[in-house]
Amino acid sequence: MDERELVERAKKDKRYFEKLYEIYFDKIYTYIYYKTFNHQLTEDLTSETFMKVLKSLDKFEYKENHSFSAWIFKIAQNVVNDYYRAKKEYVDIEKIANHSSIKTPEDEVFDKIEKDTLKKALSKLTKDQQEVVILRYGANMKLNEIAKMKNKSDVAIRALLFRAIHSLKEMLLKEVHESE
Repeated sequence: MDERELVERAKKDKRYFEKLYEIYFDKIYTYIYYKTFNHQLTEDLTSETFMKVLKSLDKFEYKENHSFSAWIFKIAQNVVNDYYRAKKEYVDIEKIANHSSIKTPEDEVFDKIEKDTLKKALSKLTKDQQEVVILRYGANMKLNEIAKMKNKSDVAIRALLFRAIHSLKEMLLKEVHESE
């Protein structure tokens, strides 16, 4: 069963919504986490996202430039934006350094150095570039899905991502050369 059929069935029978939830949960969670860097908040905002998706699923329609994937990520983006608007605070790229898993002390030292360097480079990108990098590599979204979500052409998103990666590469190479 393809996604379109699954969405149509979920509109009539909410048991099919569980399949959509399973398909998108990890992607949405990861996307929101990289916008908040707080697991508890991510869980809350992910739940809120899926509640909004469930409530408005009947209104979703496939159109030429409107996939379900783009729609659900747009809802997640709006939930995160609404949260920050209400709290009048924004995610600090500095929180990336606190994102680690259990590793050996040596691994943690190297990861800290790498994260600090990457964090510094990411913070120098534009907000749009940061968003595209997070969507592409954090949430593993395809470029055409990002384009639909951001209401931009595939070419514009590809160019934005290319410029972001190029800038990151230059900044990281410069960092390496300066540390030698």
